[in-house]
Amino acid sequence: MRELYLDMTSGISGDIMLAGLLGLGADSKELSQILSKMLNKHVQLELETVWRNAVCCNRLTIKCDIEGEPFRHLENIKNMIYSAECCQQIKDNAVKTFEVIAEAESKVHGISIEEVHFHEIGAVDTIIDVFGACWLLNQLKIDRVISNIPVTGYGYINAAHGIMPVPAPATLKILENVPLKRVDTEGEMITPTGAALLKTNVSEYTNSFTGIVIKDSFSTGQKEFKGMANFMRAIILENTYNDSIINITTNIDDMTGELLGYLHEKLMEKGAKDVCFIPAFGKKNRPLYIVNIMCVEKDKDEIIYTLFKYSSTIGMRIEKVNRITAERDFIEKEVMGEKIKLKRIKYKDIERLFPEWEDCKKASEILNLTPSEIMQKVLE
Repeated sequence: MRELYLDMTSGISGDIMLAGLLGLGADSKELSQILSKMLNKHVQLELETVWRNAVCCNRLTIKCDIEGEPFRHLENIKNMIYSAECCQQIKDNAVKTFEVIAEAESKVHGISIEEVHFHEIGAVDTIIDVFGACWLLNQLKIDRVISNIPVTGYGYINAAHGIMPVPAPATLKILENVPLKRVDTEGEMITPTGAALLKTNVSEYTNSFTGIVIKDSFSTGQKEFKGMANFMRAIILENTYNDSIINITTNIDDMTGELLGYLHEKLMEKGAKDVCFIPAFGKKNRPLYIVNIMCVEKDKDEIIYTLFKYSSTIGMRIEKVNRITAERDFIEKEVMGEKIKLKRIKYKDIERLFPEWEDCKKASEILNLTPSEIMQKVLE
């Protein structure tokens, strides 16, 4: 798995993100050409070298005539992005990022998404930042983006609607359900564009990472903050694993089978990927069950609440573990006129087929054969 780790010192903006990705070796000329066709005007992206706290950083410069550009609605921007000459995944990701911004603006101002004027958000340089970041993530073949906890400052900024607190209302709305650290440094460290790029692309916020470092780059913006360096380090990591999962474990020795069965149902309803009860012996040689639950990061808090609510546990162990999963898809075969679905598992040069039980059972009743005979025939 190829991961991108965003190591933010003082927040993020669209231009810092774009400069960081370009610094990892992506093709700025090809991106400039695609942007020029999409915007119907010449666009040239360049990186200049500046120093922050004696660290050499890339800073983005955009050469493009933006005089007379109108304010835009979301639909105008979506049409522009969908006209670009690139794969659908890039377009969808860029549109999703602008939808995140538009939704936040609509909630802050109490209007519909269709009524949102994008003001400075709709300026050409921000369209370049959002689309460019999505295009570069694709070109760099990034499978997963992770980040440290974003940092924000305090104070006030002049925005299109007047004086606003830091972080800006739309920025804070975008960052709902995202861990955030506010520091005693004055200035806007996270822009709405930077926040939306985090919200759309980052799958996990953590101060640790594991993997082989392939390449890293430092990027910065126009601002400098008192007592804090304004730069971000973007790191490409290569890992042998291709996934991660949250593992939650607790021991229970005082619940009936009926209650344990109901607990299983509720945990699965709340998004658990797997729940298993392992018989064991605990304190004073009492029989108990080790309850082991696997879930993804976004469902962790709901799973924890459900476990406390529907079980007698007074605590649990939680860990994030890396895992390797095989590729999975489905194919269909025909046995004596009956269609049987098979799950196909592939890992490197290994491939296995597993007939679906319900299809085999149904076919066995129609063909007056046993399910085992149907499985044998479909695998021949």
